[in-house]
This record gives sequence, C-alpha cells and structure tokens, in this order.
Amino acid sequence: MAKHAEQQSGGQSHLTLFIVGAIVLAVVVAIAGPAALGEGFRPVVAIFNVGGEVFLRMLQMVVVPLVMASVMSGILGLGDIRKLGRPGAYAVSYYLSTTILAVITGLIVVNIVNPGRGIDKKLVEDARQEGEETVAHAAGRKSGKKFEWHNVTGDRAQIASESKNVSISDNGSWNVRIVIDQVGDASTPAHAQLRWSRDGNVFTDVENGEFVAGTEESIYRTTAAIPVPEEAAYVQIRFEPQQGGTASIIEAYLVPGPPSIGEIFQNLVLMLFTGNLLASMVEINLLPLIVFSIVFGGMLTTMGEKSKTISELVVSINDALMSFILLLMKLAPLGIFCLVAARFAKAQMDGQFLSLLKTQAWYMTSVLTGLGVHALCTLPLLLWIFTKRNPIQFFGQMSQAILTAFSTASSTATLPVTMECAEKRAGISPRSTEFVLPLGATINMDGTALYEAAAAIFIAQAYAIVDPTFVLTFDKQVVIAVTATLAAIGAAGIPEAGLVTMLIVLNAVGLPLELIGLILPIDWLLDRFRTAVNAFGDSVGAAIVDKSFSAAS
Repeated sequence: MAKHAEQQSGGQSHLTLFIVGAIVLAVVVAIAGPAALGEGFRPVVAIFNVGGEVFLRMLQMVVVPLVMASVMSGILGLGDIRKLGRPGAYAVSYYLSTTILAVITGLIVVNIVNPGRGIDKKLVEDARQEGEETVAHAAGRKSGKKFEWHNVTGDRAQIASESKNVSISDNGSWNVRIVIDQVGDASTPAHAQLRWSRDGNVFTDVENGEFVAGTEESIYRTTAAIPVPEEAAYVQIRFEPQQGGTASIIEAYLVPGPPSIGEIFQNLVLMLFTGNLLASMVEINLLPLIVFSIVFGGMLTTMGEKSKTISELVVSINDALMSFILLLMKLAPLGIFCLVAARFAKAQMDGQFLSLLKTQAWYMTSVLTGLGVHALCTLPLLLWIFTKRNPIQFFGQMSQAILTAFSTASSTATLPVTMECAEKRAGISPRSTEFVLPLGATINMDGTALYEAAAAIFIAQAYAIVDPTFVLTFDKQVVIAVTATLAAIGAAGIPEAGLVTMLIVLNAVGLPLELIGLILPIDWLLDRFRTAVNAFGDSVGAAIVDKSFSAAS
C-alpha cells in the first residue's frame, strides 16, 4: 500500500513538471512562432486554440455533476446536517476575511508604486473608445443597447430648432456620452444640451447635462458620461452649431450605466436561488446548485433507510467523477500547452504582448506585487497559524491546480483539478473539499478583489491627469475597498468576469466607466495570475476549515 502511494506521488510530481514545461514551451512558441513565420503562424494558432478549447470544455463538462455530487456526498458524510453549522460559518468568515486582506494589500501596493503617475495623456484619451464598447457589452441586462445621433451643421437657426428623441425601453441607469468634432476654427463653439422626458412630449434639461466644445479644430468629448434621470423614458439632445469654421459634427451615445449598490445586494441574495435548476446547470451557475445540493443532501440524512439507495448512488457518482478527473489530468500538459500558446501567440501577433509589458509595466508591477504578497505571505501565514502545515509543501501539493488555473483563467473550470489535488495530494478530508471548494470557487475571489482595488486606483491616478479637479481622497479609497469586496463576491468564476464587476467599483467613486479601456489590453494576462491566486486561496480555506469538520465529528 505504501509502495502504491509512493508511486502515485512520484507520478503526480512528474505531471507537475510536465505542466510547468508545457507552459514554458507555450510561451517560447508564442514569441518565436510569429517572429519566424509572421502571418503564416495564424493557422497554427487556430489549431492550438481548438486543442485548448477542447481541454477547457472537458474540464467544464464535469463541473456541474461534480459540484452537485460532491456537496451531497459531503453532507451525507457528516451524517447530521446540523454538524454543517460550524464549518459553514468558518468557511464564510475565512472568505470574507481573506478578501478584505487582499483588498487592503492591493490598495497599499498601488499607493506605494503609484502606477498612474506620469502616464501619457493621449493613452488615457485613446482608451475611452474601447472602454465605451466594453461598458455597453458588460451590462448583460441591456447588452448591445447603443444609440448614435449625428448632425452636421448647416443653417444655424434651422439646426438649433431640430432635435431627435431616443426612447429608453429598459429600466435601470443610463448614461450619455457626447462627442463634438469641430472642423476648422470657430469664433463661437458648438453647444449641446441633454434633455429628458417621461412622455416624449415635454422635455426638461438634465442637470449638468450641458456640453460646450472648443473653438479650435479638434474632437471634444464629455469628460465623464452624463447620467440620465431614472424616471426618463426619452432623451433628447438640443444642438447649436458653432459660428465660423467649416462645420461641427455631434455624436451622442446612450449607454447603460452599472447596477447600483442596492441592485448588487439584491443580486447577491437572488444568486442563492434559481427558478430553473436545469437552466442553472446549463449556465454553470454554481451557487444555486450548491444551495440545492446542501438542502437535498441534508434532507437525505433525515430519511434513514428510505434514502439508502440514492445516498449510495450519489457517493458512487462522486467517486466515479473523481476517477474521471484523474484520467483527464493525463491530458493536462497537452491541453495547457494549447491554451497558453494560443492566447499568448494571438497577443504577440496583434502587437500586444511585449509592447504592453513596456507601456503598462508599472501597473502590472503593482497588481503582480499585490497578488504575490497575498499568495506568498498572507495565505501561507494563515495556513501555518491555523493548521501548522508547511506552506511550501502545501503549495507544491496544490501546484497542478494553480498551474491549471493560470492556464484556463477560470476558477470554475479549474475546480475539478483543485478538488483532486486537495484530497489526493494535500490530504484534506473529502468532507471539507466537497463543501468548501465548490463554494469557494463561486464566491471566494481574493485575486479579483485585489486586482479591482488596484485597477481602480490606477484609473483614478490616470484620470487625474486628464481632469485635475478630480482628487482621490481617503474616503474614496475606503469606498473602493468596500465595493471591490462586494463586487468580487458577486464575480462569476469565468474568464475576465472582473471586468464586469469593475464597473461597480468605478461608478462608486465617480470615475468615468469608459476608462476601463486603460486596463483592457493587459487584463487577459493579469486575469491568469489572479485566477491562480483565487484557486490557491480556496485550497487554503479547505485546509483551515477541515479542522472544524474534525471538531464537528
């Protein structure tokens, strides 16, 4: 038996080395391939992309049945649902505490490094357009809702009397961005006033909705999006062209604003429940599935012999899925090579990889330093204090899950590997892994919280260059810390989910949402590091909470 365990441990160590080698080789190929073959390397990238996507889908394929079977199996292993109270409270306390610690770490590091200082003003302005598209896309409840209005000057009196109404069919917050293109120098600047109406007939000026362009030939944009009153059903822009010059052209974009803090709290509660269990399975919406599994598993523990057959079936399904994951991990080096090579090669061929490392070096340094402090200092310290485990040894035991998280950029897709490593290699009891890890992959996002806090400060520092009147005060940093914590809890375990919740953080301190474009080009890379931190944080939580399961037995 000991010999078998030793052989298994040796095999796992070799697999970890193969995965590390696959990542290193993928980065080398991603840099060298485009340099050697140019555009001829794109077909190879397409093949890598297919291979990586197949591996990712195979991981995602087992997530839902594994989560439901493992949570039910964990509850059944307790024997009494009431024993879940203390471990559950410990798990939630751990998630909240580490998330707060991560946010504080991010704020401290970014204030020390100050990555937004001295950033090129043109880079800030150029980021707006891409940021606007992301803001419109990120608001899922109004995805694709975007309007434009163009007006080229002609007769000044005629144009001034014209307007165009745009209907707002959806509830929720909306913003308007105004752009005026001044062609030729003018003696009097063009002027635009945003107006709103409930019925489309009687319009009222929006407070602070006036925008005046300049007289020199240039493109003028509103510094920040203009919020539309929530009761508005229609918006209108009254435009007065410039005097002198060739022409002025106005474009107005009606874009969705982020959800309010009240909506966030409401969504956090509603996330626990689903009106359609199958729909949640299809969407890989894990939180309501976990709630259902806890309730259903707890009910089975109260039925005695009547539930024996289904209880044994649940445990057997869970064991079978874990065996399937062990088989799937044999393909991990190849799948991870394809995932990393495809993404890095695409960035390299688009001219993003090495150039972005130079232009956004200080921002990346801030985020990676914060993530490093949290993953290599804070979490290991907590692990040692509460469990007396060797942090270095534990990190090695969880290395396959951490590397897989880096490769997939998805906590949810990595969950099967995290559970396998925690149970088989780190020796954490199934009761803890089967309850704590699925819950952690859903709501414990230390890396995401740290990233959002650091990114918000970076954007604020850059915005201060464009608008010197904006001051990032201490109270605004406190607001960033609170909203980053809440937003991270509500972030889905999918690639780049942090960008969506990032809008909440920016809105909370009055920063232009479009400036999210400043962090978009490099987000795909930082996303991999913060996902790796998320996965490691989940595993540390499982090890710590495991003690409470032992006490509850």
